[in-house]
Amino acid sequence: MTRATPIPKIEFWIAAAIAIVAGFLAWFRLPPLARSTVWAEDGTIFLNDAISGRPAEHLFAGYQGYLQFVPRMVADISVKVVDLQHAAEMVTLLSCAIVGLAAALVFWCARDVVASRLLRIVLASITVLAPLAPIELLGNAANLHWFFLWMLLWVFLYVPRTRIGAILLGVVALVCALSEIQLLFLVPLFLLPRGSRLVWPPRIGLAIGLAAQIVTTLLSPRPSHTGGLGGVLRNYVAEVVLPNFTANRAMLNELLGPQAFLWEALVVIPFLLALVVGLQCGTRLQRVAMLYLVPGSFVLWVGDAFLNGWGGSPVTYAPFQFVRYGVVPSMFMLASLVLVAQILLSRPPAASRRTTGRMLGLVAVSALLVTMVVQFVPSETTRSHGPSWQSAIASAQVACRSAPGSALQPITTAPRTRTALWRFDIACSRLGR
Repeated sequence: MTRATPIPKIEFWIAAAIAIVAGFLAWFRLPPLARSTVWAEDGTIFLNDAISGRPAEHLFAGYQGYLQFVPRMVADISVKVVDLQHAAEMVTLLSCAIVGLAAALVFWCARDVVASRLLRIVLASITVLAPLAPIELLGNAANLHWFFLWMLLWVFLYVPRTRIGAILLGVVALVCALSEIQLLFLVPLFLLPRGSRLVWPPRIGLAIGLAAQIVTTLLSPRPSHTGGLGGVLRNYVAEVVLPNFTANRAMLNELLGPQAFLWEALVVIPFLLALVVGLQCGTRLQRVAMLYLVPGSFVLWVGDAFLNGWGGSPVTYAPFQFVRYGVVPSMFMLASLVLVAQILLSRPPAASRRTTGRMLGLVAVSALLVTMVVQFVPSETTRSHGPSWQSAIASAQVACRSAPGSALQPITTAPRTRTALWRFDIACSRLGR
């Protein structure tokens, strides 16, 4: 392998700009009420533990068999830098900032697969503009781990240019692995020869983090939720592929009626064509990336859905029943369009081939940008209807004024449909007066 060329300084400033802009976009994709609503484990587990005032005791505590280091750090920082009433907004802000950093790393690390700077900007934008992202993932710490899976794919397709850069990526890989056991999905990339020792710090960081995850799982196994795989192909299209074109539930219900098989086939075709072109015309590294992006998308979604209780069929299908499992696979599918555009733009310089390649690449990227921009504002998110964290804390503080300091006050968080589970008690002594 030839020595990697140095990276122009302008790339650093572009990456920094992407981190800031993507963070703001993540924030503004969420409705105002969603930004001030605490989601599920963010309240009952992470903020609850952080409020206890003993962070060293829970940062590496297992939950459901897994470590969640980054969400616990986000919760700890939130309760330390703002009043408890504003902890929800701070969790949302920090989570959006982390997603922005993830987008910047995608831009930086995708260069060995996608050479075009403009195409890498488009690729990075998928991190925050994916149509499914704001429904459940954006703006909460509990779901940050999904973005780590997306981001680290590009990290492990990249050869660091400097020792410092390799070490920093090693730290990133370690922190992410301490928050996401599904990064086992990327371990096969260790077998990809890259001709540089600088690829090893990220690999070592990932290996250490995953070892800690496996030990945690063995010591406190996650309850089994495995289900069947009835109608798996159709449901994959419904949960992953179709939402790239529309996240409107009513339209999806209509398209997924008894006569919807033609529509399903049509929406899959562009991605299958991208796979064929990538495998035929791409470099070895681009072919590996394409295998992760298209077939890997299907494997990842099926594995998640099965291990987390999927039992659906075309008859019992409910839209967005497993929305969080479809976001990263849908991002992979969208990224395949960027990758195929790069491959087509890099075709041999024969005039006819290059012109055709440019046109097809332009069509693919234009379609991608249109579908993301049109769906920038989601029709609904899982936190669109609250409950407001600030209001809940204020009500608890009022109740505490006539209660002893040791009294407990219940705090309810989203989702509302499971309020019996997503609630916890805070001592009046922790709430202030």
